Amino acid sequence: MTESAIVSRLRAAGCVFAEDEARLILATARTPDDASAMVDRRAAGQPLEHVLGWAEFHGLRIAVEPGVFVPRRRTEFLVRRAAELLPPRPVVVDLCCGSGALGAALVAGLDEYALHAADVEPAAVRCARRNLAPFGGHAYEGDLFAPLPDALR
Repeated sequence: MTESAIVSRLRAAGCVFAEDEARLILATARTPDDASAMVDRRAAGQPLEHVLGWAEFHGLRIAVEPGVFVPRRRTEFLVRRAAELLPPRPVVVDLCCGSGALGAALVAGLDEYALHAADVEPAAVRCARRNLAPFGGHAYEGDLFAPLPDALR
């Protein structure tokens, strides 16, 4: 499927940024069949980030999947504000973490920290584990503080 064919299909489905989305799909797809399936999913109305399997957030590529909240650019303000308040060697706890994007973005660039996250949704915990692993973070499945290690409660 050519880029122009993808753009036409996405535009017909109502995608306002069809050219940008087509380029992202083509850059992400491993095979032409993958690209075709991704276009089908996007044309059916799935969020682009779920189709791609990732979202850009605060300079990071964050894994997402259906059932997991896609981190929004406007939430990057929260990361910047929290970063201003971090003490040396912080312990970061991201409750209701979704993909773990906030915790990952907050510690990116730090040398010493502890990073923990929790969510009740299994799909979110799977994504958070993938997103926090490069930072040595831990994601726990459960409600709010309940699944966290005792030392953190």
